[in-house]
Amino acid sequence: MEKNAFVPPQQNDTSKKRLGEIIKEEDRPVLLDYATEQRFPLTSVDYPEGSIVQFQINANTPQQIGLLATASSACAKIYRIIGNYKLDPFFSAEVLSEVATILDNTGIDEAGLLDYTDKPFCTIDGVDTRDLDQALFIDKTANGLTVYYAIADVAHYVKPDSALFTEALKRGASYYLPGLMIPMLPRELCEGVISLNAQVSRRAVIFELSLDENGRLLSTHITRAKIKSRAKLSFTEVQAYFDNPQHSPLNNTDLSKSLLRLKKVGLLRLRLAEEHKVVRYRRTEITLKIGQDGLVFNLLDNVRNDVELYNEQLSLLCNMEGAKLLTAGNSAQEQSQPIYKIHAQPPEEKIALFEKTLTCLIQLHGLDPMLWHWDQRSTVALADYLRSLPSTGKHARMSQAINRQALMTNNRSQFSEHANKHYGVGAEVYARFSAPMREMVGVFLHKELMEKTSYQTQTVSTATDEALRDQVIVIANRAKDLQNQLTKAANKLVLDQLFTVDLQQAEANRPARQGTVIGLGKDKLYILLDAPEIEIKLYIHALASLWNTPLAIDEAQISLYNSQDNTRITGLGDAVTVRVIEKNSLKDQWLFQLETQ
Repeated sequence: MEKNAFVPPQQNDTSKKRLGEIIKEEDRPVLLDYATEQRFPLTSVDYPEGSIVQFQINANTPQQIGLLATASSACAKIYRIIGNYKLDPFFSAEVLSEVATILDNTGIDEAGLLDYTDKPFCTIDGVDTRDLDQALFIDKTANGLTVYYAIADVAHYVKPDSALFTEALKRGASYYLPGLMIPMLPRELCEGVISLNAQVSRRAVIFELSLDENGRLLSTHITRAKIKSRAKLSFTEVQAYFDNPQHSPLNNTDLSKSLLRLKKVGLLRLRLAEEHKVVRYRRTEITLKIGQDGLVFNLLDNVRNDVELYNEQLSLLCNMEGAKLLTAGNSAQEQSQPIYKIHAQPPEEKIALFEKTLTCLIQLHGLDPMLWHWDQRSTVALADYLRSLPSTGKHARMSQAINRQALMTNNRSQFSEHANKHYGVGAEVYARFSAPMREMVGVFLHKELMEKTSYQTQTVSTATDEALRDQVIVIANRAKDLQNQLTKAANKLVLDQLFTVDLQQAEANRPARQGTVIGLGKDKLYILLDAPEIEIKLYIHALASLWNTPLAIDEAQISLYNSQDNTRITGLGDAVTVRVIEKNSLKDQWLFQLETQ
């Protein structure tokens, strides 16, 4: 039995940990409960104003107050975001009691569970990832390759009518902020007994995908099995093996053949994706990390390497196949309740606007139409057109802006009970099976898949199942929106910290920060900074007031003009430099001086 440090709650422990902050009201210390916004007067306090704490309530009195983050730290700022959005890092005693029961009986030796522990699976994820949803092993066959894609068997542990299921449904997903993750499931599960950790036996749902020598799918088989991952690998480690195998510790191990087959399958599947004209935009993700002293943010460009793209192709294939399996032969007798992720093709009016933007840019800058022109009548797909644009040299910024404009033509993806295409991945039907410890929709879909394949008995009525599906769809769409809001809030923290430091210097000494104009609206410019690669807004009215000059955006939203003499100042794809001038505290907006190049 795997050892763990989990201590189940005592029977008389009905209180729950809460998240709060020490504040002052009328010059007296008060404990603010983020969840309820209730305030508890404190007769004495061990921590200064602004400290983030955890506590419990007994007889309407705060007890066991413990420090989580010091008042002025970056960690405290992150906790305040969590508090403002009413996210809960703690779980109830009822949930933790169910966790204790699971740890006592993990179900790893259940009869009928296939034993795949002899297969050299491994996980490949971010360096700091601890909730490992997926593991893979790829074997060679006479006709091609078989991909064994193992996904954590969450539906075995998190079942309807349980406190765990109810809490996961309430949360909807795990939420990610710099240095902090608010899990959908308790960490003892999502980082412990359910996570596909290395060198321990774990339950998994296995997608066995038979591929021909060209990477095309021949058949799919779903089973439940126990596996034992050989290693927790990072994308960086595997990429280093591919780039220089002789100097990698992965060379000539029991994982090396499977990893080389991952590269082969990944390249084949990427080629097939190109045939489906899947558009891949140039996007650099920014990873924010709290510094070692807890007071600063480190901004790291999280550029996706080839290994991530290869692994993504397998994940996409599983999600497409899972959706097909739930849809195929679905009758009133089977009573499956699929949830699809759908993504409609860009509307005609947005594509027409994009074509007009390209035409205007070509005329304005004298660009070569052979390279820069594209419209729907072109023989070249939009995906191929975007890939052909220069990523270096004098036109790199123009390419960056055009990629952003193409991205803006997209509709948003959403979860739905109705099957439809997912334009973004080129799938006729698509569902999210691959992250069940992080998304409630994954828990529900695994349950439905296991019931359909007879690996799990349906324990709720059809009416209850339909109601659950409807709840999951609502909460899953809401969770996507919430994560976007959290990311924006974290990015704002970084910008506030960055420009606050700038503002403390004499105006002549403030840093000049370069960037690219990636969009123009009716009243603002959107600029993507070179470093950190985060988007800022410049307000036209503020610039006009600063320069004492009337300004306007042209009808095509390509250029910013001096409307008095009709001279062009800057526009889409141009390099610019910005310096912070002041902060409008009333509107919580930073104001910048703009210098064109």
